[in-house]
Amino acid sequence: VDLIYLVAPTTTEARLRIVAGRSRGFLYLVSLTGVTGSRASLDDGLESFVARTRAVSRVPLCVGFGISNPSQAVRVARIADGVIIGSRLLQLVDDDPSLAAVSSFVRDVRVAIDEAAASPPAVT
Repeated sequence: VDLIYLVAPTTTEARLRIVAGRSRGFLYLVSLTGVTGSRASLDDGLESFVARTRAVSRVPLCVGFGISNPSQAVRVARIADGVIIGSRLLQLVDDDPSLAAVSSFVRDVRVAIDEAAASPPAVT
């Protein structure tokens, strides 16, 4: 079992190098500052944070915190090795204990990521 380290956008370069050097399994990138939970949007600096971390890490990078819809998952999947969705799934379980909403949400996320992988990113 690997100890999974978390790093945030506020992590200093020196600490990032230390954590990256000790990481096994994967490195968990916290997508935002603040507490976990669904967000309307992700941080504007997410891509640069992932790039900065990738430059010093040799393990896969997974991004979580605040990811609450398929379009956010696609954005993360384009730049990271994994997408972690927690709070939104727990919210769906609370809202619908039958898990039908969870099943639908997970399917929507999977389809969105697969479709995005099959097409080049949009140029803006």
